This record gives sequence, C-alpha cells and structure tokens, in this order.
Amino acid sequence: MDVDLCTKITLQPLERYQKIDAAIIFSDILTPLPSLGYDVEYGGGIRISDFSLDDVDDWTKFSARKHAPWAADGLKSVGEEVGESTARLGFVGSPWTICMYLLSGGTGDKDFHNARAKVYSNPEKAKNMFLKMGEIVGDLLADQVIHGGADAVQIFDTWAGLLSPEIYQEFAKPATAKTIEVFREKVESKVPIIHYAKGSGHLHSDIRSLDLDAISLDWRDDLAANREKFGDKYAFQGNLDPSLLHGSTEMAKLATRKVLNAAGNKPGHIFNLGHGFAPSARIECVETVLREIVGE
Repeated sequence: MDVDLCTKITLQPLERYQKIDAAIIFSDILTPLPSLGYDVEYGGGIRISDFSLDDVDDWTKFSARKHAPWAADGLKSVGEEVGESTARLGFVGSPWTICMYLLSGGTGDKDFHNARAKVYSNPEKAKNMFLKMGEIVGDLLADQVIHGGADAVQIFDTWAGLLSPEIYQEFAKPATAKTIEVFREKVESKVPIIHYAKGSGHLHSDIRSLDLDAISLDWRDDLAANREKFGDKYAFQGNLDPSLLHGSTEMAKLATRKVLNAAGNKPGHIFNLGHGFAPSARIECVETVLREIVGE
C-alpha cells in the first residue's frame, strides 16, 4: 500500500472543507485477507480466490504490524499533517461481514444466500472461522490506535441486518464481541468504539449489550427515539439517507435539518450518512449538507 497516497486521499475532504473535524482513514474492510493467503481483486465488483472452511486452522498467526500495517501507518501520517486539531478515526470490517465476502468469493451472491447456507450447514467450523476473524480484526483495530494514534475506531458490520436475532446471537455477535475483547486488551486507554450495522433495528438490543461507546444508525432508524431512550449511555452517529445527496440541494438541506433536529442539542451526536456515499452523489448536495451542519 502507498501510505503517501492513502494520506492524500484521507486529507482531501479536510482540505476542501475546512470545518470538518474528523478524518477516517482511507482503507478497506477486506484488508486482512491477503495475509491469510487470499487474492483480492477490485474493479467491476470484488473477486476473492477460493476459500474453504477447512482452511481456517492453517491461517497465518496474524499480526497487524507485520501483515497489514497500512491503515495504522496512514493514520500516523495523517496525524503528522493535521496535528491535534482533527480527530482521526480507524476502522475495520466486522468478522461476519468480512467472512460473507470470503465465503462468497467476493460480490455477486445477492444477500449472501449461498454464504449463509454454508454457515448454517457447517455451524461449528463457521463459528471457528468467525472467532478467528474476530481476533484478527481486533488486532488490526488495536494497531490503528497503538501505532496510528486513532482517537476513535469503528466496526462496520454492514451485513448483520440480514440475520434474525437468534442467528445474530449464535454466529455474528460472539465474533464481534471477540474483536472488542482483543481490542480492549491491547489498547490501554479507553478509546471509543463506534458500531455500524445496516438495516439492524431488530438487532439493536443485542448490539447495545456489546462493549460499545457509540452506535451508528442507518436512515431507517429513529434517531430521536434512540437519543431519548439511550442517549445517556451511548453517543449516536447518523443518519441521513444517502439517496438525498442525489437530488435537489433544497431537499438535502431540509433533510439535514431534520436529522439535526432529531439529534437535539445535547452532546453525543456525530452527524453522518446512514450508509456510504455512492459515486453518483452530487457534490452540490454534499456542500449543502456541510454548510447546514456548521450553520453557514
């Protein structure tokens, strides 16, 4: 990985919009896979070389510093550029989400039907895979604090929302808990952890039982209700519908104001989208949202 290029891309929003107060490192959720022996190719989708559940016991003993230092190195470089004035955020994909892509050989398995069938047909081997991936991403996340100097970190469990509460409790949640456990053991200070899972409103009671500091909500979640019920314990991030960046600037402005009103004036809200940007988002809408947030 080119650390200079990673740094440049991460800093671009801060250079363009001076009032942004945090930068998340430009990286990828599939970062651990090459060190485990899998080729990952991008362009027209994601392609990952063949994987079998029997591979897991032969996985390399993972060390982020040795095998995948790029995110932490990038964060350190960003810190050298911005100093203490801007928060730096690290992130990883969750064990469940990374393993969905690994089991599928990349993208193309809609809703991961075949990947989930493999999990349900081989539950013990699958649990072994998820827990080992939990250890790996916990170490990867810790390195972004210990070496990279991240002020907070985020776990992206993008595909957890596909699961029923029962299946989430059996397969995905223990692996995420392992990630957090490894991270907390390795990082001496109390660094905040943010958790995101798309379409996961039915799982929030389980998610809240994890050792988290902030929960990122997607656009379908009721931000005001979450703030009212749980705002004393958690910060909340979100939750503008990304599709609103594809239309009129007036629509984007009104929607942003609605999110800010739902969040209220108390501390503990991080404005963000309810999911990621799409390439076709209009830059005029992005700029409108940012001006509305800072009150320009």
